[in-house]
Amino acid sequence: MRKKTGHKNIYYNESTKKYDVKYNYKEYSVQEGRNLYRSKWVYHIDTLAQAKLELANLRTQGVRTSSRELSLQGAFELWRVKALSQNYSPVTIENTANFMRTIYKFIPAGTLLKCIDEDVYYRFCSDIRAAGYSEETLFSLNATFRKMINYSYKKHFLAENLLSCADNLKTKQKQEHHIITKREFDLLDAYFQKKNRRYQLLIGLLYYTGIRIGEAMAVTYADFWPLDGGWPDAEPDAPVLAIAEDTMRKRVPAGMRVFINKSYVSRMKLEKDTKNHKNRAIPLSDAPAALYRQLREEHLAAGGSAGDKLFSVTYQAINTAVKRACERVGIAPVSCHDFRHTFISNLIRKNIPLSVMERVTGDTQEMILRRYSHAFENDDMMILNALREL
Repeated sequence: MRKKTGHKNIYYNESTKKYDVKYNYKEYSVQEGRNLYRSKWVYHIDTLAQAKLELANLRTQGVRTSSRELSLQGAFELWRVKALSQNYSPVTIENTANFMRTIYKFIPAGTLLKCIDEDVYYRFCSDIRAAGYSEETLFSLNATFRKMINYSYKKHFLAENLLSCADNLKTKQKQEHHIITKREFDLLDAYFQKKNRRYQLLIGLLYYTGIRIGEAMAVTYADFWPLDGGWPDAEPDAPVLAIAEDTMRKRVPAGMRVFINKSYVSRMKLEKDTKNHKNRAIPLSDAPAALYRQLREEHLAAGGSAGDKLFSVTYQAINTAVKRACERVGIAPVSCHDFRHTFISNLIRKNIPLSVMERVTGDTQEMILRRYSHAFENDDMMILNALREL
């Protein structure tokens, strides 16, 4: 004879004078194409506190009762526990959660891992491709799904790894980026000079430094350093440059440099480290440097702080503004990342050593050669001329 307690799913058994716990859950049957509702009881628990703990253990965020009953959502929840314990980036965890929510639209969260076979994986690949996602999204969804399966197999929740015999989803790994010509940039620069000087500075930074859009959105007024010894009102906690002052003066006789040591994710409203955790001090061309000085003076005169961010808009707003500007000035649409691609391609064309490119871009030399190999394809004559001069 059981009676309810003040806690859902916990009952007091008057016959045994102990507590019984009932855990309700559901699992998705691939064969039947519907959810099956299950329940699990745990009996003879001595105290109410122990009963609460047992129910919490059963729930484990509602994902499993045993390794044989681990669901797809359960695999993700266990992966998230591992990610938090190993101090994964919040951005990595949130992005994985977002991709898993999309995956659940095609493979329900309650689907047991033991029910996911090669045919289920191929159907998933077919469905996400038919949904019209971009190649980049297809790649991320597939990689996230495979990450969960591989993790579950590694932790012995799967007796066999279905991915060992299933062909991987084919996606276009190489993205084609638009190389922005100097004429196109000048048109955009003139457009934003009339419409929005802050956006003018933003595209100037992207074009002349090659920083990523997230890095640009994290930049503060204090991250710009003149090469003539620093600002007279520099804040005491200003960053220490990775390159010595005298060395910078020898390399760049005049001008400024911008210090990149963080990145901002606008949709999550948080800052993170730069990609590959590589901080850089990048020389800045005269035009964006002069515009920055003007905006800095106006900002400080209005009572602002040197520690404030230059750009307080979202990535989506910036991307929309750039595409609209391209339409207004009559050039092909460009993305924010096209500026970085253009910057690195221009360095390659100017024969800047790979070691220097690595220092200012944050990418490894191997990555530069792999991603921008097309920029080297027309350099055969340069090689022949060099050999002739031996």
